[in-house]
Amino acid sequence: MNADNMEAAWQVIVDGNLDNTDADYKGTYAASTCYNSEEGFSLADTMRNERDWVVVFNIPRIEAAVKAGKFTTLGDSKVPVLDGRHGSELTMYIPVPKSPHGLNTSPDGKYFVANGKLSPTVSVISTSLLDDWFAGKLKDERDVIVAEPELGLGPLHTAYDGRGNA
Repeated sequence: MNADNMEAAWQVIVDGNLDNTDADYKGTYAASTCYNSEEGFSLADTMRNERDWVVVFNIPRIEAAVKAGKFTTLGDSKVPVLDGRHGSELTMYIPVPKSPHGLNTSPDGKYFVANGKLSPTVSVISTSLLDDWFAGKLKDERDVIVAEPELGLGPLHTAYDGRGNA
């Protein structure tokens, strides 16, 4: 979103249904939880996979691609549309336990925290390790997850107190 005119600056096509989004505090990454990676239509179909994912958007790469003209537009819209589906250099897909819901950034900006609606776990993603993954230093997307504590079924969001405790 362009803050000066409140118009969409660009859009990215992704795989799956995205839910909640947050961003780091440096303007480098935004991340969204994705549920129903199965693309199912019945309740049973939408919960079939043991893992869905968090999609991470590399904002500098997206903006560079727009500047370089590596986008399309749809219909009569002038908004640049980029392809961020699996395999794109603009995004990464981090497998997390099924049906993640909330995604919150820790107060220090070091972590994205993805909460599982149908999993008793919370996936803690290091934003500094995202740099390593996009630089090709990590091979497995799950290498950016630094913790996955069990909190009980259905934590939807992570709230923080004034001292940074979750």
